[in-house]
Amino acid sequence: MLELIREKGLEGLSVSDLTERAGVNRGTFYLHYRDVYDLLEQTKREMLDGLKEKVTRISLSELTESVARDEPYPVLERILEYFNENGEFFEVMLGPKGDLSYPMQIRQMMKQHLFAQLVSLQPIEEKMLVPQEFLIAYVSSAHIGILMHWFETGRRQSPRELAGMITRILHYGPLRSTGVQL
Repeated sequence: MLELIREKGLEGLSVSDLTERAGVNRGTFYLHYRDVYDLLEQTKREMLDGLKEKVTRISLSELTESVARDEPYPVLERILEYFNENGEFFEVMLGPKGDLSYPMQIRQMMKQHLFAQLVSLQPIEEKMLVPQEFLIAYVSSAHIGILMHWFETGRRQSPRELAGMITRILHYGPLRSTGVQL
C-alpha cells in the first residue's frame, strides 16, 4: 500500500493494484477490508493508537526536569523512536502524496494531551504570557512541523538527537535557539 501511495498518491490507489502488488486475490482482500480506504483507515488508526499510548506518558513536570538539565526528554525520545521504527508509514502519510488530514489528527491528539497536562498543573491564567489554547496550538504545530521536516530530510538525526533539539527549543524558545544575542 505504501509503495503504491508513494508512486500514485492516495487518489490513484485501487484494490486491483494492491492485490496484484501484494500477491493476493481480491476475495482475500475483501475478507478483511471493505475497500482501499478501509485498509488505510485501519492502518492509520493502529499507528495513531500506538502513538497515543506513548504520548500519554508525557509528563510536563518530567519534561521540565529534562529541559533544566539540557538533556533529551526520554519519553520524547521513545515517541521519536516509534516514528522512526514505523518510518516508511509516517514518511508516506506525512509526505506530499499522503493523507493531508493525518498530520492534523496527530496534532489534535497532541493538543488534547497537552491541554490535559497543562490543566493538571493548574496554571494561574493571569501569569500566563499567552492564552493556553494559543500556547497549545503553537507547541503542537511546531512539533508536527519538526516531525515533517525530519521525514522530508531523510531522518538523518537519530531520535535522541532530534529529542535533544526539541528539548532545547522548548527550553530556550525559538528566538534564543538561533544563537543570536537578544
